[in-house]
Amino acid sequence: MTPADVVAASAFFAIVVAGLIGRSLREMARKQPAQRIAQRVAALRDPQGASRSARSDKPSHQLVSLDRLDANVPAWQAWLHAKRQRIETIAGRAGVRNIIVVALLAGLADFVGGALAGLPFWVRALGAAVTALIAVRGMYLFTINRFKQRFLAVFPDTLDLIIRAVRAGIPAVQAICTAGVESEEPVRSTFRTMGDALLVGAEVKDVLEQAAARLQLADFSFFAVCLVLQRETGGNLAETLENLAAIVRTRRDIRAKTKALTAEGRIASKIISGVPFFIMGFLYIVNRPYVSLLFDTRAGHKMLVLAAVLLTIGLSLIRKIANLDTSR
Repeated sequence: MTPADVVAASAFFAIVVAGLIGRSLREMARKQPAQRIAQRVAALRDPQGASRSARSDKPSHQLVSLDRLDANVPAWQAWLHAKRQRIETIAGRAGVRNIIVVALLAGLADFVGGALAGLPFWVRALGAAVTALIAVRGMYLFTINRFKQRFLAVFPDTLDLIIRAVRAGIPAVQAICTAGVESEEPVRSTFRTMGDALLVGAEVKDVLEQAAARLQLADFSFFAVCLVLQRETGGNLAETLENLAAIVRTRRDIRAKTKALTAEGRIASKIISGVPFFIMGFLYIVNRPYVSLLFDTRAGHKMLVLAAVLLTIGLSLIRKIANLDTSR
């Protein structure tokens, strides 16, 4: 690793850290009470902004409405917008920042590691970009899976709360508002948003459909369908929700049982994937010239690339077989 590479890596890391610090300071300044009051006063004094908001074609219940893109937006931009919107729905803007930070750190670590290994610059840049993309996908899936587990662990208890409220004679809308206060996170914030939208006059069907589209959870979609059908056709809402709560608990138990039955295969795959790196590190310490052939020769580079591709394919197949996702 040449001094120029060290200076370039240090400058890149310093720029990233400075950008993150500046962003944090800007967010802190934006959240100051005086700044918020000034923004609100400026919005009230702007008649054009008021007229634009009055001419807006969006519905009045903006608490749960989704942002829509124009039809002329490219497909990749619409795809990125949908992914970002889902992360902001699940984890807020902090979730997007965490994904970006993890991607930058992973790319930087890969770039520095390639520089220490003496790889060419284009190989280091390409490897850093690929590593950053893999880190983004991994962090994205990790955030969604963690939200699913937390939401589905609390959701049956929330249904029980709504069932007791309905049996006590409380309307369904008020029961949803009560669930937004008495439930645990992250269900509480979801039902609080729904309750606020219902209290300002939004239609129950629109609120439920938009919430189901934002969460993208099959169990919550069942709940939305039950409420919509009950309002359209009538029937005993408490009994319907009680059956739904039993179904949700059964699905949760099936997921837990599937995870327990496939634990051996998943652990074995992780051990098998770690064995080559352990053996290579051990041989690098014991007999360094023997392992250096993989990094110094063209044939060794091809073998390393082939091994990485085969290992990735094998782990992906094992993960696909052992993973039974019934929550969408």
